[in-house]
Order: sequence, then C-alpha cells, then structure tokens
Amino acid sequence: MTLIAIFLIVFVGGPLMFRVQTMSAPSPMGSRMLVFFALACAVGAIWLRYGTMPDWGEEPLVTVAGIVLIWWGWITVLAFGTQALRRADPGRSMRRLTAVIGTAGTTIPWFGLALASYMIA
Repeated sequence: MTLIAIFLIVFVGGPLMFRVQTMSAPSPMGSRMLVFFALACAVGAIWLRYGTMPDWGEEPLVTVAGIVLIWWGWITVLAFGTQALRRADPGRSMRRLTAVIGTAGTTIPWFGLALASYMIA
C-alpha cells in the first residue's frame, strides 16, 4: 500500500507541482521565486541531514522529509530551466516540448529509487 501511495505522489504530485510552477509566463520575478524555492529546499534538506537533527536515517519522518525537499528542489530546477527556455523561445512548440520533457523529468527520481531497490534485493 505504501508503494502505491509513493507511486501516485511521484507520478501525479510531481507533474502537478511542475505544472503549477510553469503555468505563468516566464518573467525575471518568477525566475527569482523559483531560485529562492530551490535554495530553500536545498538548505532545508542539508539542515535535516547535517544540522541539529541527529536522526537522519534512523527516524523515518526526518529521512522522508529530507528526500521530499530534495525532490521538490529537483522539480523546481526543472521548472526554472523550462521557464528559461520558454523566455528564449516563446513559441508554441517550445512550450509543448518543455512541458513534456519537464513533466517526464519530475519522475526520474522514482526510477533511480526503483533501480537501487532492485539492485539491493
């Protein structure tokens, strides 16, 4: 049951988050917000890992929170790259191409985790 929930979060939640972050037209202010959010995710994940939390790897909630922050940062970096490409080429074909590639890119961590799980088992 847990694997199904994680699968749905990754394959539905990730693309939805990407869609929300790329819905507006590319702008310098939007790019700054994406950079700020990606940095906040990175700092939060680093703090959970190396900060005052000694339970990384032992406490499931702390570990999952760190992994989620890294994943959100990944999605935000994809959205930032998408918006940069769309600013360079505002055409309809670029919008479609970046939407498809970015949406698919949000699920890449799932395949990495599945492959690692397969190699360990």
